Amino acid sequence: MRDPRDDQRALDADGRRRANDIGVELAHRGIEAIYSSPALRCQQTVVPLAQALNLEVQPVAELFEGSSSSRSIAFVRSFTERCVVLCSHGDVIPDVLRNLEVGGTRIMGTGCAKGSIWELDNSTDRIESANYLGITSTPM
Repeated sequence: MRDPRDDQRALDADGRRRANDIGVELAHRGIEAIYSSPALRCQQTVVPLAQALNLEVQPVAELFEGSSSSRSIAFVRSFTERCVVLCSHGDVIPDVLRNLEVGGTRIMGTGCAKGSIWELDNSTDRIESANYLGITSTPM
């Protein structure tokens, strides 16, 4: 059983560093909106990016750990032809990717490390591809 206090667990020092790296990596991509799981650590992961872009982090249940796969997938698919950031968990992301692949999305790479990035090509009316960028790190 999942510990309900886990939802309020904050990022550790490594997580904060990765969050800053993500903010640097994505700040110049024309992002229109940022959605996150309600879990504190997910929201903290995208706060540096939100601050850089003067956007609000919008918590949504569809990205929450343990959420319904069908609701998560429908939410992800709703963002065609828009540039958004979605922050979720290691149980939600693989389910969404498997469903997208079954639906014809080309999956390039594998992985779901904490603080990693998947870039989805949703420039048409469907998600054409998903590319695993992995963990970004700025030089120290």
